[in-house]
Amino acid sequence: MTHIEPWDRPNYCTAGSSTGPKSIVVQQVLGAREVQKSIDIHVVVPPRKPGIEQIVDVFVKKLHITSVDVIPNKVIVRGEFEVKALYVACRPRQPVHAVEVWPIRFTAFADIRGARRGMEADASVMVEFVDYDCDEHTRAHWHKKKGHDYDDYDDDCDDDYDDYDCDCDYDDDDYDDDCDHKHKPPKKHKCKPKCEPECEHHCKPHKKPRRCTRKFDVSVVLRITAKVMTDREVMLYHQGLPVKPKG
Repeated sequence: MTHIEPWDRPNYCTAGSSTGPKSIVVQQVLGAREVQKSIDIHVVVPPRKPGIEQIVDVFVKKLHITSVDVIPNKVIVRGEFEVKALYVACRPRQPVHAVEVWPIRFTAFADIRGARRGMEADASVMVEFVDYDCDEHTRAHWHKKKGHDYDDYDDDCDDDYDDYDCDCDYDDDDYDDDCDHKHKPPKKHKCKPKCEPECEHHCKPHKKPRRCTRKFDVSVVLRITAKVMTDREVMLYHQGLPVKPKG
């Protein structure tokens, strides 16, 4: 074996290396934008299911984006989701049922200046608001409003009309002729209940309607975030990346 001195060996570390700066391509965010999308869905309970006595909850599931397309100065975002409602059936035992609507498709666009076809884009979506509404003459509407409006009464107001303020005279000596106090009239007297002006909105009879429903409307508000990326060439010098890159 022939011995080769170190200074006679070829320099493998520098062989084939090129001199001067090198460049790499990185992705840079060209622009990003948040937009809102409002969607109204009309839900009808199928005939094989019972009617609705009370809606328990309405929520959105399986929300995802199906495609993101870039056109000049805009990003088109498409997606779909499912609406599911839990409700108490209009039956004597009142079992809980569910109704689903799938798929519900949506399309939204975001204005991003400088976007061009062929650029890479990304988007995300989330639910901001979900609510339902139904006919005001149905039991479902009565149950929804009862929890918010019907239970907040003043102490001087009673929706069951237990106390009456009568403006008629009585022959009974236990009552004053001017009826300036509140009392419950005997059955033989037909006095209509009177309400104080500040209690007028509470004195309306809040009786549960007899009619159930098989349809209701759902409102969904989505927040969509879209961004566009573009390729940018960065020069690499022997010192490494520049301390203050442009842009």
